[in-house]
Formats: sequence, C-alpha cells, structure tokens
Amino acid sequence: MLLMGNEAIARGAIEAGVQVVASYPGTPSSEITESLIEQADEFGYYTQWSTNEKVAFEIAAGASLVGARSITSMKNAGLNVAMDTFMTIPYGGCKGGFVVAVADDPDAHYSSTEQDTRVLAAYAEILCMEPGDQQEAKDMTKEAFELSERFELPVMLRSVSRISHASGDVVLGDVEQGRNKIGFNKHYKVPYRWNVYGPPGARSKHEWLHRQLVDMKAYSEQSGFNEIRMVEGARTGIIGVGLGASYAQEAMQELEMHESISFLKVGIPFPLPEEKILAFLKALDRVAIIEEGDPVVENMIRVIAQCHGLDVEIVGKNAGRMFNPWGELNPDIVRKGIADFMRLSIAEDEARNAIKADIKELVTTRSSALCPGCSHLGTYWVVQKILKKIPGVHIVNGDIGCYEQGGYGEGGRKPASDEVSKKYKRSSPYETLDTIHIMGSGIGLAQGQVAAGYEDGKVLAVCGESTFFHAILPAIVNAVYNESDITFLILDNSWTAMTGHQPNPRTGMNTRGAIKPADIFDIVKSMGVKHVSRGNAFNLQEAEELLAEAVEAEGLSVLILEGECQLQNVRRNKITEGFMQVNQDTCNGCRTCVTLGCPSIKFDAVTKKASIDPITCCDCGLCTQVCPVQSISKGM
Repeated sequence: MLLMGNEAIARGAIEAGVQVVASYPGTPSSEITESLIEQADEFGYYTQWSTNEKVAFEIAAGASLVGARSITSMKNAGLNVAMDTFMTIPYGGCKGGFVVAVADDPDAHYSSTEQDTRVLAAYAEILCMEPGDQQEAKDMTKEAFELSERFELPVMLRSVSRISHASGDVVLGDVEQGRNKIGFNKHYKVPYRWNVYGPPGARSKHEWLHRQLVDMKAYSEQSGFNEIRMVEGARTGIIGVGLGASYAQEAMQELEMHESISFLKVGIPFPLPEEKILAFLKALDRVAIIEEGDPVVENMIRVIAQCHGLDVEIVGKNAGRMFNPWGELNPDIVRKGIADFMRLSIAEDEARNAIKADIKELVTTRSSALCPGCSHLGTYWVVQKILKKIPGVHIVNGDIGCYEQGGYGEGGRKPASDEVSKKYKRSSPYETLDTIHIMGSGIGLAQGQVAAGYEDGKVLAVCGESTFFHAILPAIVNAVYNESDITFLILDNSWTAMTGHQPNPRTGMNTRGAIKPADIFDIVKSMGVKHVSRGNAFNLQEAEELLAEAVEAEGLSVLILEGECQLQNVRRNKITEGFMQVNQDTCNGCRTCVTLGCPSIKFDAVTKKASIDPITCCDCGLCTQVCPVQSISKGM
C-alpha cells in the first residue's frame, strides 16, 4: 500500500497487537494517532486524545506496567512536556511493549525549534530507532514492541517530517491476533519494580538500567537495521543515519560511486553498533556522516574513534565542514556534499537554475493566514482597537495554536532597535502578538513582566482552549497566588484546530463519542480569579466592551471569547450557499475591511473597491461589523 510515514507507524503498531494508544496532537506527528483511532473498532484497542504529552506518556506507561502493549506519539516539542516522566520510567522499566514515537521537524516547518530528540533517548538510556523510509517506519514500529518487552524498557522511534508526511510503498504484514494478559505485580522481576524510591532505591535501579544497556548494544550489533557494505580497496566511506542513509544511497547512485565507497547504514542511533563502526572506521582514511538534525551520531562516532586511537578524518555537520548544522537535508544538498567530500566537480543544471530564478521573480513572499471566518480575526481586531485607545507600549504575549499567526505579520521586517521601550504600529491582526514561544508560555511571561515592574503599558497574554487544558492551569493558579496584574484572553474555538481539528475537552466529544463539554468559565472561577467574563468572539461590540473592562480591572482578569472554528461549522451544517457581498456603489475604498485580515476579502488596486471571494467566504459576519460605511451585507 502507499502509506504516509505516520500511517506506516500506525500500521506497525496494529500489526504488533497494540492495546492502548494515548497522545496529544502535534504536527508532524498527529496522523499516527489519527490513523490508529480510525482502526480502533476493527482491531479492538483503546485510544484517547490526552490533555498534554506528559499525561499521554503516563497513560501509555501505566498501561505498560500492567502488561499492555501501548504507544504514545508526539512532536519534538511534545517530548519536552513529557520529559520528567520520560526520564524516570526507565529506572523501573516497563512490562508490556511501550513505544514512544517522536516526530522531529528539521527546518522547523511546523515548529518553534529544530530540536533533535535522539539526544534525549541517549540521555534516558533507552533504545532509539530511526527509519530511513516508510517501509522501515512500519517494520521498526512493529519490532519496537518486541524489543521493549525483551529489554523491559520503553523504545523510542524517531521520525522526521520527510518520513512522517511523505508517502511510500509499504508491504503490510500479519496482525498479531493474541493480546498481552493484563495483571499487576509490584515486585515484577525487581523489588519495588515500579517505585523508583522503593528499596533498593534509585541508584540500584539506575545500575539495572545500565545492565539492560549491554543487551541493547548486543541487539544493535546484529540488527538488520544497521547494515555495513565494505568495498574492497576503498579508503573512503559514508555513514548514513535514518533518512540521511536514503539520501546518501540515492546520491551515490546518481554520482555513479555506489561501488567505490564503503557504506554503513545506521537505523539504531542509540546505542550505536560500536563493533560495526570500529570495523568500518579501521578500514578507512576518511568518513562522511549524513544525518538529519544535529550531529548526534557524528559526535558519538568521534568519541568511539578517539577512545580507540583511530587516525581517521570524520566530517559531517560539526563546524559546517560538510553540511550546515541547521535546516533540513534533501537529495540535492546531500549529492553536492558527497561530491565535495570526494573532490568531484558536478555540472550545474543551468536549465533548472534558470527556471528557479524565473519562478522566484513571480512568487510573492507571504506568511500563512488565519482561515476565512476565524473567530481569532475578530478577537485581534478588538485587541488592537482597545490598545490604540490606551497610551503606552503594550505587550501581548502569545502561545502556540492557530492564533499564533497573530504574530506572523510584517512587523518582523522592521529594522532592529536598541531602545528600552519602543511602540510599533500594529497594522493588521497578524501583528498583534509580541512574543510567541511554546504552549502555555504567554501567561508565564506576562507574570514575569509585571513582576519585573514593567509600567510602560498594559500586559496581556492569550491562549487557545486546547492550550488552556494542556499547559495553562498551573499558571493561572500561580497568577492568583502571586496577585499578578495582567489581562488574559482565552480564545475558545472548541477544536485543536491547527494540528487537524482533533477534539479536546471543550469540543463535546472524545475518540469514543459525545461527552459533556468542559466549562472553562467555571474552571477559571474555581481557581479564585475574581474578574472572569466571557463573550461571543463574532460579536465585536460585545467583545470590545468586555475587553475594555478586563484591561482596566485590577489584578488578574480573564476574558473567554468563544467562537467555534468556522471550518467545523461549515462541515457539520453542510453550508453551501450564502456569503457576504460588497456594494460596489457605496464602497469608498477605505480598506478598513482589508485590515481585518480575512483571506476572503480582496481589494482591487485599479477600481479602489473591496470584494469578497464567494468560494472561501463562510458567512461569519465579521466584515459587516467593521465596515464604516455599511457596504457589506449578506448575499445569496
């Protein structure tokens, strides 16, 4: 079958007889669990979208402790959220096969960092597997469950965006019909097995972990996922890791060097097959290492070479000697790198370069945009309107989600300044947010700003409802406890929309059916916040009045603006007719509607008139409320 890498990982879990699936959505990993949810009824296993990655990891780990085969998937940043438990579980290990699938994101297509999580697998001292294509993604996942039970430890499967979101041919295997028996023994093979602090204590359990590492190294040496091919007489070699191995083999074939360079494919980046690597290095004078992400394997191989006193030149990403230690590899980059490494001259494809140059002239540089009818457009419109009325240099702290696009505007292209405080014009909803880091960081940063004594303007923070459940609750308690004077907006569109419209506690459903939606207003009130209000994000007058009150309130004030994602509204209600229209006779070309930021609104530079795209308009009504001459109305 033609499967996306994430679908292949899901298939591997199904073939292994997975019993429990728990994750929090995060691109580029989301489709792993989405695919498993789709097949859950047919193959009879439990699934859930958890409130964050730490909870998801613990759900899967808990299932493993009673013998179930379990998997949790997350993006690179998601592993940071789970790190506390991720580092501790290996001290006691696990019982049922436990796979942690992590999708890294070189070039930061979907992420705030290019974090390489392989170092965290080594940090936790657990086996890490890295597929080079979609077939290996399926095969490695299936084997990972077996290995987890053999070594009694979690196994990490590290994917990257080009594996997760690209498709390839995958030969399916048989689905395991049996299921692990469920039971609990607190002294399973080791005294106080699941209690890190219980006797003989954490130090002894760490010693046990290192004994398991010996067996993991033995597996790595004989694993078919690590392949060595020595070419007689060759004094140069290439080590390719995961996807880097696929790129390297393709490049060697194109350069017609496949039979003149020794090659080592690494599919187990931790623990490395040290004996294979030593045999490879000893036969060579120069070695190039090709891997996606940081020079993780390169650094470990340098240590191996140094420990054994080998005189071999090793090049890769360190000091940028072959590849930059940032960004993403691709076949062209690897091909050029190998050619340079082998001191070969390769002809430039002048025709292709000319086409690229022509296309570059035609492409308009732009960022992403919020969807037509997004409730966040109205919220940011109101935020900017209120802050314009108040003197000062105001700070709006953002978070991660659809609404993070409120910081994607052209403001980043303005010249840098070293002034202590400087006010910049917010000319569109996409220039609303001043800080964006990770899920849950906005409200924490806001508290730090007021704690430092910032008085040049108002301090606000925003988050979405999924982020609220993911990472905000402790921060709100902290703001109440420490009496922080900030304004906090919760943008509730009822779906975890940015990663593919997964449900969350506000949606009114989980992976198994309808439930009563959580009430954020009641939750915030119960935490002791005195000034809590909520309103309709699509009613700009109401939202403006509520925000004005919230900004002027003393202490912590929380405003919840509710407006369901219009994509879901259109799909559920099957809306196919009705859209907003601009009266061309009364439109005065003021462009106020354009500054709303809705992609459906167009402006003709010749006629100086606005119009609305009937195909993308979803009839939210925001534009009718911002038009100062009332030229926009609903048409049919």
